[in-house]
Amino acid sequence: MGRKFLQLNATSRGPRHQIIELAKDAITASGGWIIDFRLFSNLSICINFELPFDQVGRLRDALAEIDMRLSDAGFQTLEALAGITNQDGQPAELMGSLQITFIHDDPDLRIPVPMIPG
Repeated sequence: MGRKFLQLNATSRGPRHQIIELAKDAITASGGWIIDFRLFSNLSICINFELPFDQVGRLRDALAEIDMRLSDAGFQTLEALAGITNQDGQPAELMGSLQITFIHDDPDLRIPVPMIPG
């Protein structure tokens, strides 16, 4: 069977730093590894991770405890994958991404770019 990729999208009105920390904790508590992440100002974060396939149910439960709303498609995918066992010929690990959009009234986060000498 081909390698599966889990794409999750969520929104949150919670404190950005707290939500990011809780998302990181949810992934690692489920036995996952964070491979990479990208911040898009203070508007969004995309976390790339790998997770043992048989821990999708734990990830689903951990994400449900965070003050964020998963997209319907992401939640349905988690539900479907949580019901599959490795005896069904699934890969040992699952690659995925969790993209969280933060809803707030804060101005854009401005980070000065240093000048390049020369």
